[in-house]
Amino acid sequence: MDAKAYAIHRSVSGAMVTKYLQQGMIPSAKQVGRKWIIDPIKADQELDAALGRNNQKLSPSKIKTEEYIDKTQKTPMPSLAANRAIKEMYAARLQKLEFEEKSKKLVPFDELKLKLSKLHLQVRDNLRTIPDRIAPIVAAETDPAKIHNIITLEIRECLEGLKTIDIS
Repeated sequence: MDAKAYAIHRSVSGAMVTKYLQQGMIPSAKQVGRKWIIDPIKADQELDAALGRNNQKLSPSKIKTEEYIDKTQKTPMPSLAANRAIKEMYAARLQKLEFEEKSKKLVPFDELKLKLSKLHLQVRDNLRTIPDRIAPIVAAETDPAKIHNIITLEIRECLEGLKTIDIS
């Protein structure tokens, strides 16, 4: 077995197995080129002796939910500890959402949709009234530069007026 497979066997990272090999904690391992050949039975004994363990595997870092389930019941039910952990997890999520909502990092989707639709209507109405306001002025002008300037100024005023709209 190679170092990666041995890492999976021991439930540790590949880097940790490489460290064990470099420190000589697994003397039975042979290096062939860049790969290590490891006998898992001998390596387990040697590594447990080097680490001062009595033939016990490393425990996984995360607790499995099956450990909390009472297997004496006909229908498996989570234990009190599992229920409490689940309750605490959801309470923490709710507190995080409330905090983000109060700090204005999170807004309700319906509220946002309503405000954006109001903004869209105001932009549309402002832009639609431009021709009515400037048509007589543009009709009287013959200089293309002045016509361009009039249209540009009117559009700019229309868009600047949007700054004053409160969407909060």
